[in-house]
Amino acid sequence: MNNSASVSATDMDGKRPHNLRNIAAKFFPWAVLLLVFALVAAPIFSLVVGAFSQSRLPNEFSLDNMGLGNFHAVWVEQRIDLVLWNTAVYVIGATVFGISTAAVLAWLVERSDMPGKMWIYAGVPLGIAVPGILHAISWVLLLSPRSGFVNRGWMHMTGAEGPLFDIYTMTGLIFAEGLRLVPVAFLMLVPLMRSMDPSLEEAAAVSGASPMRTTRRVTLALLLPGVLAISIFQAITALENFEIPGILGMPVNLHVFSTRVFNLIENIGAIPAFGQANAAAVFYLAIALVVSFFYLRLVRHSERYTIITGKGYTPRAVRLGAWRYPAIGAAALFLFVSIVLPFLVLLYVSLVGYLRQPSIEAFQTFSFKHYATVFNQPRVGRVMWNTISLTLMSATTVTALSFVIAYIVVRTRFKARYTLDVMSFMPHSIPGIVLGLALFWLLVQFDSLTGASTFGSLGSLVVGFTILFLAYAVRAMSVAMIQVHPDLEDAAKLCGAPPWRVAIRIFAPLLMPTLVGIWIYVAMLSVRFISLPLILSQGGNNEVLGVMIWSLWNNGNINSVGAIGIMLMSAMFALALTLRILGFGKTTGGTSV
Repeated sequence: MNNSASVSATDMDGKRPHNLRNIAAKFFPWAVLLLVFALVAAPIFSLVVGAFSQSRLPNEFSLDNMGLGNFHAVWVEQRIDLVLWNTAVYVIGATVFGISTAAVLAWLVERSDMPGKMWIYAGVPLGIAVPGILHAISWVLLLSPRSGFVNRGWMHMTGAEGPLFDIYTMTGLIFAEGLRLVPVAFLMLVPLMRSMDPSLEEAAAVSGASPMRTTRRVTLALLLPGVLAISIFQAITALENFEIPGILGMPVNLHVFSTRVFNLIENIGAIPAFGQANAAAVFYLAIALVVSFFYLRLVRHSERYTIITGKGYTPRAVRLGAWRYPAIGAAALFLFVSIVLPFLVLLYVSLVGYLRQPSIEAFQTFSFKHYATVFNQPRVGRVMWNTISLTLMSATTVTALSFVIAYIVVRTRFKARYTLDVMSFMPHSIPGIVLGLALFWLLVQFDSLTGASTFGSLGSLVVGFTILFLAYAVRAMSVAMIQVHPDLEDAAKLCGAPPWRVAIRIFAPLLMPTLVGIWIYVAMLSVRFISLPLILSQGGNNEVLGVMIWSLWNNGNINSVGAIGIMLMSAMFALALTLRILGFGKTTGGTSV
């Protein structure tokens, strides 16, 4: 009797840790879903509540002071209908220009016999390394109607009274933003063209169609669904962007949604219109959600348009004939305009004694004094520390959370895994300026209720960037995790390994290149992104490099901006090259027709 009781007690004690692990494994996915829901829903809820609040300041919020006045004021006084039109023209124009350019470059690299295409294949993605604010500033220095280097040179040589091209126009915004969209669109289009089944193209060629006619009537038709999905994705990116409209549009009162929201809360000399800003942000968010809905719907039904089969094949390269060298010339010109020229302009500004038209006399004033001036500023050390800390924390948090979410969605039978997948993608629909305003309202309310000091802290930026960049990371991680054969996972489970050990000991080592690639990409985004830090920045406690560049530019410290920009772009190029080596090591191929 005693022995039996002793054995039973021992068995029960041995089962308790196992039962606890089972309970933890069962509830852990729900905890992750709750965390993602809180990260997405809490700021949006505070944004919507703030839109109905008639209080002047967030800390004066009261349920007794609610109404629709902000929406009426935004629609009538702020002319949101005009802002909506400007936004539509800007987004559609930039997307068409960016996707068209990326498609031509991808086709030349993957489906033609253009010489030197490996240089183009390696060079185009480096455009990711040019932060949007520096990209916009470089074009102001080149194409400002009166002081731009190109326009001043044009007027001097031709005697013209007007500029060759005014960058402070809608055309200028479309041009600058379109160039920024090309690198990511190119990276998305290249594998699409590389893996497309060429059997229909071969059938067209056998029927007597010329290579160009085959490309136009067959290749483009096959690529259309994929190109449409990429176009919608890039349209969301353009819709969210603040840097280009902020630098090129705001000075001439040419507003899109992102700049109108920012203008309402940064109205110098007047009380910020927080309620109206929230109302405008709600309109802005609604548009982004609608566009994202169509993107998700298109991607979900993408199997209808399958053009990649399991058969082995090598896409044939179209002979360009006499157009081979003009093609490589045009591709090289794109690299010069989008990457080399902005770098050279900022390099010149950082070295020249004072801002002046390039000349022999100007070159003789070159020195590193502006770099010394930057490092002698007391705020620089603090800003650099904040930027590095923010980058490390944001990249690590996003990478770890995306790994957990992707594992739950792809490798478990969690009942709500599709909901978790959709929730993790939703942040891509939230423009940075909108999320910044939403977090502003949420954190101010939280601090007023609890006495804490979350607003103005570096942690608030980490939370914001985690929300913003989660969608990118989860998508990349899910794609990589799907490619891991389940046999490895099944073998580990047969040996009694719990799910967390399978994830850490099996998936993490196999997916290390993807983990490192996501970490580097999020780190680059954390340095490049300025709209959210501009809203949440509160003095030196959480000022980062992007906010400092914005401040220096608006205060006329152009040479200092050039010096900081060159150092930042050099670091970003190094990260982009590392990302390129990790993620895109395969060469292009193709046999000539």
